[in-house]
Amino acid sequence: MKLIRPTTLTDAMLTSSTAPENDYAVWASGTAYAVGSRVILTSTHRKYEALAASTGLNPATDPTKWLDLGPTNRWAMFDARVGTATTRAGSLQVVLTPGASDGLALIDIEAESASVTLTVSGNQIYGRTQSLNIGGNAIDTWFAWFFEPLGKKTGLLFLDVPVYETGVLTVTLTRDNPADAVKCGTLLVGRQFDIGDTEHGVDLGIIDYSRKETDQFGVTSVVERAFAKRMSARVVMQTDALDDVHRTLASIRATPVLWIGSESFESLTVFGFYKEFSIDLAYPTVSYCSLTIEGLT
Repeated sequence: MKLIRPTTLTDAMLTSSTAPENDYAVWASGTAYAVGSRVILTSTHRKYEALAASTGLNPATDPTKWLDLGPTNRWAMFDARVGTATTRAGSLQVVLTPGASDGLALIDIEAESASVTLTVSGNQIYGRTQSLNIGGNAIDTWFAWFFEPLGKKTGLLFLDVPVYETGVLTVTLTRDNPADAVKCGTLLVGRQFDIGDTEHGVDLGIIDYSRKETDQFGVTSVVERAFAKRMSARVVMQTDALDDVHRTLASIRATPVLWIGSESFESLTVFGFYKEFSIDLAYPTVSYCSLTIEGLT
């Protein structure tokens, strides 16, 4: 079980992005806005809709007059939320200077391939490309060969990035068809922490927030809403690491992090919080840590 503690990316860390930030016109203090007008603020990188007519009223300061519609397209992939996404036709590239980091994750993505490079003082010292066109059901019949859709991953991990304080990370997502849209829900970059080895018997599932109601005539209506991933696991850890594990988990109790139960299964990667944890000081050399993790929606 590993986790990535995300670095909060600032304007200075985002060196460049091919995703536009032109969702709406930039708010101007001297403009009179009518009800329903939509603007963006480059200082917060968020979109707003006017709930009342106003002039000179900063959207970020009065939620009763302006409705926050979420992050702008460029910054949606950095807002630590699963339900928002950055999109661009054909390809998407961002260049980051996040400081010392050794892990990068792409969550809820739609693309054919993703590549990450690390450059230090103009010299590339790391480069890796991964394809998303893998997985799916086993091809065991001619019908499946010709007609079954190709399985695709929705997330990728880059956990072998060298640590350099002054490193420049370039992340590129591409589609085979330039007309298709690239989508990236979340890009996380940060430092890893290894708790131990995840045991077999992990309990996986989702928490569905959809609403299902049946009226007096037996007619059921469904309102589809978001869902959150859920994972319960027991981890074998070194007893001499107990204090470090306990201290680290306590420090991230209110911080969303990326939990990686196993790199072999995409389902064992959850971005969210632990609901609870307990450590069993079992043996002089080996102990156990039990975790219940709930993902963000």
